[in-house]
Amino acid sequence: MAKNGFFTGLDIGTSTIKVLVAEFVNQEMNVIGVSNAQSSGVKDGIIIDIDAAAQAIRTAIQEAEDKAGISIDAVSVGLPADQLGLEPAQGMIPVQSQSKEITDEDVSSVVQSALTKSITPEKEVISIIPQEFMIDGFKNIRDPRGMMGVRLEMRGMIYTGPTTILHNLRSAVERAGVSVDNIIITPLSLTQAVLNEGEREFGAVVIDMGGGQTTVDVMANNELKFTKMYSEGGDYVTRDISKVLKTSMAAAEALKFNFGEADSSVASESELAQVEVVGASEPVEVSERYISEIIEARLTQLFDRIKQDLTRNRLLNVPGGVVLVGGGAIMPGVVELAQRILGVNVRLYVPNQVGIRNPLFASVISLVDYIGRMSDVERIAQETVTGEEALRRLPVDVQARPAAQQAAAPVRQVVTNQARPSVEPAPQAQPAPQSQPNPNPAPVRQVQNKEDDNRPKLTDRLRGMFGSMFD
Repeated sequence: MAKNGFFTGLDIGTSTIKVLVAEFVNQEMNVIGVSNAQSSGVKDGIIIDIDAAAQAIRTAIQEAEDKAGISIDAVSVGLPADQLGLEPAQGMIPVQSQSKEITDEDVSSVVQSALTKSITPEKEVISIIPQEFMIDGFKNIRDPRGMMGVRLEMRGMIYTGPTTILHNLRSAVERAGVSVDNIIITPLSLTQAVLNEGEREFGAVVIDMGGGQTTVDVMANNELKFTKMYSEGGDYVTRDISKVLKTSMAAAEALKFNFGEADSSVASESELAQVEVVGASEPVEVSERYISEIIEARLTQLFDRIKQDLTRNRLLNVPGGVVLVGGGAIMPGVVELAQRILGVNVRLYVPNQVGIRNPLFASVISLVDYIGRMSDVERIAQETVTGEEALRRLPVDVQARPAAQQAAAPVRQVVTNQARPSVEPAPQAQPAPQSQPNPNPAPVRQVQNKEDDNRPKLTDRLRGMFGSMFD
């Protein structure tokens, strides 16, 4: 069930960075601000220059703030399908309460037990999606809270991603002046937002045609079955036009926008465009048909590759067919070309939100829609994962130091990270007055043990107590 409140989504693409602010009221999403800024420091959907990406993100956020009339301090960021890992997970715990009634803490505990699965060091858990709970052998339970039982089990799916990509993503967003509220797996949010209930159940394919890449996602039985990213998108079409016609990228982009037609069979032979060719003193006339043939060649190659992969995985002929989204799908003739090559029913998805009825905004809309409509159980699972990963990323030495080493080094430094939860060192038997919490902690804290503590030691008090008993 959707929660009332404001939610902000951030979609970092190769060509553009989109920010959307929406308010949920009575389970309805109302868009109050959206921006679409030029991207920088991003290639194939992956951040390769943190500073450049941070500047572009900051520009997009400021534009969205101006339109929405609110200040944005946290965003939910979409993670592309590149190197996304899917692993089944299962956990089991005994119900701890005396009444045996299952609580939020029990749900969090069973999620933690599922997270004990071994993950390679270069991977990081992004999310875990509960698919089914079981209470004392009874299956197919969506929300076990409030029910009674002795044993609680959970079956779900763990989503992992490369630690390097996730680190760069967080760093770029934080340098832009906002915090990362949630990292949302874009293929998961997009399929849930674009497909209807029947398509999610029986199976459908979503093809997101972006500027630098194209992503193919397949959902069936309400689970993400397949996802793959192809390093070909609208920018590659522009580059092909530029190379073939020997013109600049800006001129090629204008030709694609004004004369672009993916199906050359319906393009006009008489409609001519003036093209400034490098090395030529006068513009050259090029027909719309010729431009269309260049576009069609690139998209035909892309759809052929998609067809081969879907056929190999037996996912092409799903009942829901294919749904196209993204800026690359807006070009006339793309739906018809995809349908002719793939041989299945293809339709274009157009968002129904007022003011942004454009497939270009499908991804960023899906991010906000996904986080706004998360169930309470899904929120508990996500908060559990977020807390676990924050602790794993925190570089804290929790090993107790020998007494000799403590005496040799009475002063030690504990570096804290203000953006993530900190882990305090274990309390000593005789805490020094300086180790009390500081209401204004600095990034570097010094804790010094006092050598001249006049209070009796614990061993001395014990000796005195036992001595008095025997006396």
